[in-house]
Amino acid sequence: MKKKLTAVILSAAVGMSLVACSPSEQKKNSKYTIEATLAEDYTLSATVTCKYVNNTDVPLGELWFHLYPNAYRNGASVAPISDADISAAYPNGRSYADMQITAVTVGGSARDITISGVDENILTVPLGKTLEPTDSINVKISYTLKLPNVSHRLGYTDKSVNLGNFYPIACVYKDGAFVADPYYSTGDPFFSECADYTVRFSAPEKWSGAFTGSVKSKSSADGVTTYNVSAKNVRDFCAVFGEYQKMSGLAGSTIVNYYYYDDGTPEASLNTSIDAVNTFSKLFGEYPYAEYTVVQTSFLHGGMEYPCLSMISDKYSGDSYKDIIIHETAHQWWYGAVGNNEVKYAWLDEALAEYSTMMFYEVNTEGYSYTFNGKRADAMSAYVLYCETYKEGGMGDTSMTRAVNEYANDTEYSYMTYVKGALMLDDVRNSVGSSAFKAGLKRYYSTMKFEIAEPQDLVGAMEKSSKRRLSALFDSWLKGDVKLFSKN
Repeated sequence: MKKKLTAVILSAAVGMSLVACSPSEQKKNSKYTIEATLAEDYTLSATVTCKYVNNTDVPLGELWFHLYPNAYRNGASVAPISDADISAAYPNGRSYADMQITAVTVGGSARDITISGVDENILTVPLGKTLEPTDSINVKISYTLKLPNVSHRLGYTDKSVNLGNFYPIACVYKDGAFVADPYYSTGDPFFSECADYTVRFSAPEKWSGAFTGSVKSKSSADGVTTYNVSAKNVRDFCAVFGEYQKMSGLAGSTIVNYYYYDDGTPEASLNTSIDAVNTFSKLFGEYPYAEYTVVQTSFLHGGMEYPCLSMISDKYSGDSYKDIIIHETAHQWWYGAVGNNEVKYAWLDEALAEYSTMMFYEVNTEGYSYTFNGKRADAMSAYVLYCETYKEGGMGDTSMTRAVNEYANDTEYSYMTYVKGALMLDDVRNSVGSSAFKAGLKRYYSTMKFEIAEPQDLVGAMEKSSKRRLSALFDSWLKGDVKLFSKN
């Protein structure tokens, strides 16, 4: 996600292929089949069938599913929107979601509905048998969801309906347990594995739908349009609805779509999207999907990435709007194709996306006001000012190794993951040279595409490409120096 850094506490601001590559031979993707209907009263009725493949190395007796919409419910203890953003997110007053799981079956047999987790954020499904490694099983979940009136990833406004993280999605099993972090307001608190999606989505005919993946067919009858959508090897699935105009173009063989309702220069926005796909394909490796869609929408922050689809906030325009498009497009490589635990290692995809945005301006100089040197200088000035401000306040934790919920506030999170993260990568680049650095990014992408990366994978790729030991350099940035900015 792209958060525009503001001067709340500071006196300045920073300002190919047509189908996805196949996963490894040892790994088969889980498959989601979603049947969903969105009504005009903003109620969603859906059934999700997950053919779950046990890609762990241990037998499983149960599965866990994230229920991200429950974070928007009345009474949630971990809300997806910070207190500071409540008034901006809810222009018509506080509104809540209501998600009701109506049925759960495993292999056709009914199961009790068991909702747990630290904030009613987990659906636990007992399998009734042991699911051995490489075996698969079908879990079917039916539910209804009343959407909140909120300008966020999940919700509606008078301009659009955002359906990010709208369905139960299987938790990642790692280190002997399912990872079940709640929906924190800081960062992008999501973590999932690549899967294949077949989605049939019906909505009022007055709204156009934009989706992760490709629309294979659509038909309209009785005021309702039904879309049949396919997305292979994607980390999750998103949809956005609204009264949109649409423009399309090509980046190589990739279809690039732009949906908008209030953009005075839509051609420039589409061209920026195309330039970003072309640039990052050359820098890191080919964009791995048939289509990429950029959608203008009502959103509290600057933008939000989903596989094959980026939400761009309608609050921005001009150079800032283009910059957000570029950042979110970079996430198609860093988070989308190369995944990571965004709660535990938030800097890993955000730093790469932010520095990739800076690299974009090295290649694209015509038609863009920002430059690589200018963005780098702004980042350095902002970070120094940030550190000085916190030094005067007696604070000084500049570590980047914290989980998103361990940062003091959104400002600290943003400066550590985006600004300091980009400066760290620039320092690595200066240390190993541009050729080795770019080769390292290509190696990281090709090695970890469709997998889940951890920090050592990025460090290892850079070490192999540069033939240098870099752990100490990364650690000096990642661990920070708590004493450095403390009061004497």
